[in-house]
Amino acid sequence: MNIAFKEWASVVEAIGQGRQILLLRKGGIAEGSGFQLLHREFLFFPTHEHQHARFLRPEFAHLVGGEEADVGIRLLARVAGVVPAPDIEMLRAAREHYIWNDDYLRQRYDYRPELPLQMILVRAWRLPGEHRIPNRPSYTGCKSWVNLTEEIPLEGAVPVLAESDFRALRDRLVPE
Repeated sequence: MNIAFKEWASVVEAIGQGRQILLLRKGGIAEGSGFQLLHREFLFFPTHEHQHARFLRPEFAHLVGGEEADVGIRLLARVAGVVPAPDIEMLRAAREHYIWNDDYLRQRYDYRPELPLQMILVRAWRLPGEHRIPNRPSYTGCKSWVNLTEEIPLEGAVPVLAESDFRALRDRLVPE
C-alpha cells in the first residue's frame, strides 16, 4: 500500500496504543474547500508539522518528539465511520477517548467556521515492523494525503484493539 494520511506523530502514537480512535478534520490549507475522505483504508504518516505539546493534555505531552529525517510507518487504518463532530461540550465529555486539550478543541471548532468539522472513526492495525522511509519534499506541506513512493506491505498486521473493545469505544463516541 502507498496511500498515507498525515497526522500528528503524538496522535498516531496514541492510536497505536489504543488510547484514541478518532480524528478531527476540516481540511488543510492545500485543501481549500475542506477535507475530503479520499480513501477508507490508509497508512498513518506521523508528522511533526503543526504538532505542539501545548495542544495536548499534560499527561500526553511526552508523546511529542522531534522531527526526524526518516518517517516510521507502522499503522494501517480503516475508516469505521465519518460523522459531523458533536458540539464542543459533547466532545469534551468524551475526553478519555482522545489526547487533545480544550485549547486544541476550541481551535478546531473555530478554524474556518464555514467548513464542517468531521469526526473520523478509525480502526488501526499494527504492521509487523516499522517501515522507515525518507521524508521526501513531496510529502511535506499542509495536506492530509500523500502518495508514498514506497510500497508498504500489510501482511501480518494485527488489530490494535479487539473488535469488541473498538465497538465499545465507537458506541460511546457515536451513540445510536
